[in-house]
Amino acid sequence: MTTIQSNGASGAFAAVSDDIVEAMSRETAFARGLPNEAFTTQGFLDLENKYVFSRAWVFAGPASDLPDRGDVKPIEVAGRSLFMTRGRDDEIRVFQNVCPHRGVRLVIEDMHRTAVLTCPYHAWSYGLEGDLKARPHYHGSDKHDQGDNNGGDGDRVCLFAVRSATWHDWVFVNLDGKAPPFEDYMAPVISAFECWDLANFRLAHHDAFEFGCNWKLAVENFCDTYHVFKVHPALHEVYLPEDRSTAHPDGIHMLISNTLNGPYRLFSSATFDDLPSQPGLAEDLAVAQHAANLFPNATMVVSPGNLQFVMFEPQGADRCIMHMWFYFVGDAAAAPEHEASRQTVYGDFAAINAEDEDICHRLQQGRGCDAYDGGRLAPFWDDGTVNFHRQIAAAIRGEGAFER
Repeated sequence: MTTIQSNGASGAFAAVSDDIVEAMSRETAFARGLPNEAFTTQGFLDLENKYVFSRAWVFAGPASDLPDRGDVKPIEVAGRSLFMTRGRDDEIRVFQNVCPHRGVRLVIEDMHRTAVLTCPYHAWSYGLEGDLKARPHYHGSDKHDQGDNNGGDGDRVCLFAVRSATWHDWVFVNLDGKAPPFEDYMAPVISAFECWDLANFRLAHHDAFEFGCNWKLAVENFCDTYHVFKVHPALHEVYLPEDRSTAHPDGIHMLISNTLNGPYRLFSSATFDDLPSQPGLAEDLAVAQHAANLFPNATMVVSPGNLQFVMFEPQGADRCIMHMWFYFVGDAAAAPEHEASRQTVYGDFAAINAEDEDICHRLQQGRGCDAYDGGRLAPFWDDGTVNFHRQIAAAIRGEGAFER
């Protein structure tokens, strides 16, 4: 079965054959997922970097990594070297990490309260809003340019801006610049969390976990609540069985909601009597945990008193890093009296992730079996998973929500 082919009609790559797309389009109980090659080959990851991550709005980093005007942070998104800045106007911007003159990488480390970025090769300098400031010796020795700002053909010289948007503490980029407006792209997720005052949450901690699996398997597992009873018995005790939910698709994203066994409980090992929840929560939200996959590789989980924002960073066809940012309500993000509860949250998630790391590695190993042809899916539980596969294929093929 051919999984990567050239579309002669358009000259563009198709991620999967029409037959595979048809199999993914069936009712969930009869559908098949992406083939093994989508999880095991560098060629498929290259296609994802070129098409999926460039056509989507992709998480780039927390805005709180740039607390002050003049802060600069280098980042990497889908193999592209970028950097974020907080300008004099307090706006966060994202740029390609390259000098327009000769292509030297500009930023190699975090910078704090800087006024300009200076190229290490010829000392051309740029403001944090991307504008050219000066070109020493540009017209000859000691003949400096500080305002011509012309590339020689009428082209304005400036840093190469990347389309970006900030939602609460999270910065997203659209690499090809052609995605729908961020508010439209993310509308189902924004709507799902509109009853929560996300601005109340403040960043407290970042952790990273290595997974020996393809990034898509880690995303699927994070959104798969079916496995909780088997893999996470402690977590299973937290969710009320009559209110168990599964990931259901809403457009290109996945949404999940569950009812907890109490207003402050995250896992059965801890009750956070001292950890404040959001003020003014509706009664149902005070015992709820809502989650979402922000297509393609970001997820978030919101509980009454804490929030986790997650990004799955591909490190190769068979490995990824799960980045997890922990947020708490107001002063509870830093106040010493809440330190024990914060550490309990970190520890509980580390325990859960350790259980997931093993099962995700075994998922990756299973993709080496020739007999596996995309799965036999459970109609109640796997709607979100198969929809996720469909969106990957659509993004690479430039179809559906990703048609340009």
